[in-house]
Amino acid sequence: MKHTTLIVAALAFAPLWSCSPSPREASAAERPPVLDGAWHATRVDIEYGRDIGTHTVDIQPAIYIFSTSHYAITAVNGFEARSYLSDTPTDTERARAFSAFTANLGTYTSTNDKLTTTPQVTRDPAGMIAPTPVDYELLWVDDKVWLTTSTPDDGKIRTELTRLDPSVLEVSADAAKLKGVWRRAEMIIGTGENAGAHSSDMQPGYYIFAPPYFAGAFVSSFAPRAPLGDAPTEADLGKAFTEFTGFAGTYTLTEGTLVFRPLVSMNPNSMRGRPFQSIETNWAGDDLWLIYTGNDGAQNRVRLTRVPE
Repeated sequence: MKHTTLIVAALAFAPLWSCSPSPREASAAERPPVLDGAWHATRVDIEYGRDIGTHTVDIQPAIYIFSTSHYAITAVNGFEARSYLSDTPTDTERARAFSAFTANLGTYTSTNDKLTTTPQVTRDPAGMIAPTPVDYELLWVDDKVWLTTSTPDDGKIRTELTRLDPSVLEVSADAAKLKGVWRRAEMIIGTGENAGAHSSDMQPGYYIFAPPYFAGAFVSSFAPRAPLGDAPTEADLGKAFTEFTGFAGTYTLTEGTLVFRPLVSMNPNSMRGRPFQSIETNWAGDDLWLIYTGNDGAQNRVRLTRVPE
């Protein structure tokens, strides 16, 4: 992962060095804390640079979801809201909006004081061609998590994560059944140049469900994206980022209809509080088909396969 990607990911994670609370001493009888579930960033402390200091009210939406072995980070970077895209966005608009966003999903390992993430799907193509593990110092303070990482200039970024309340939505039996990690294994396109079934050429894509929360990250094209290079143009950025999708929020699954309500999305236009279009679902054994209508009016289908953990 490039340094820029590391900084971006770190901005969605972090505590403050001089005034961070002391970790609570857990008794032997207490159950050890676990990362499993959904979290959001509630404080970011930056030790060096333009944004030095403690940030709380200006933190942009950032959701982290952990399953038993997988994680997803979905975050708007920095401390200013992004502008909405126009109806016909230019490469410059896309590059600016999408560059200020982080989404990566992969596997992780953790101990009482360390978290290591290894991305499998990222916004930056280089992070998928040669995945690089990222280490964070991990500190439990009561029921919150502090994650600390170093920047290339030897500064520290610390992020406080607060667990999201799973009782905000009633979880149906069908929605609860999705809990865990799912891989996009097959797609059937209804019309156009990519019409037909795709499986062997499917690019990496996953969903993590922690009812009622979810995160998704995938490459929508049917060929690997080329690396951006050392000096990518806005056109390069716009193309590479447009072929990547990342979002997180809440979901419901009732009577076969799946509805995603994004709280964080790569496209700033999707962060206006409106749900995505309803998706019909159909179980095929242990797999789940997602059935929806594309922009051209044709029906598309995506098959999800559960990832063992």
